[in-house]
Amino acid sequence: MVDTSQIIQDIEAHNDLCHRLLDVIQQENQWLSQDHPSGDAAPDQAAKRSLLDQFSQQVSLIQGHRVALKDHEQTNPEKPIPEAIHAAIGRGTDLIMKMVALDRENEKLLLKKGMVPSNQIPSSAQYRPSDALQTYQKHSS
Repeated sequence: MVDTSQIIQDIEAHNDLCHRLLDVIQQENQWLSQDHPSGDAAPDQAAKRSLLDQFSQQVSLIQGHRVALKDHEQTNPEKPIPEAIHAAIGRGTDLIMKMVALDRENEKLLLKKGMVPSNQIPSSAQYRPSDALQTYQKHSS
C-alpha cells in the first residue's frame, strides 16, 4: 500500500526547496542585472550550495516514491494515483522550469560581464530546453 499523504508531504517539501532556490536565483539575477563597483560583493553562494545539497536529497526521496507509485499502478490499476499528487508534481515541474530558465539567464549575464573563466564555460549541447522538458515529462509520468 502506498502512503499518498507521505508522498504529497515529501513533494511539497521538495516544492518548498524549489521556492527557496528560486528566491536565491532571483537575488542573483537582480545583482547581476545591476552595475556594481568592483568592490561590491556578489551574492553568497554557500546558501545556494546548501539548498542544492538538500534538493539532491529530496529528489532521491521522491525517486523512491516514483518507483512505489509505478508499482502501485501496475498492481492496482483500479486505484489511480490521486490528483493531488499529480498537481503537486506539476507545481514542482513549473518551479524547476522557472529555475532553469532564470539560471541560464544568470549564466549569460556572468559570461557577458566576464565573470566566468573561459575554461569553465559549459558546452552549448547541455542547453536544449526540449531535452529538459522531455526529461521532466518522462519522470512525472
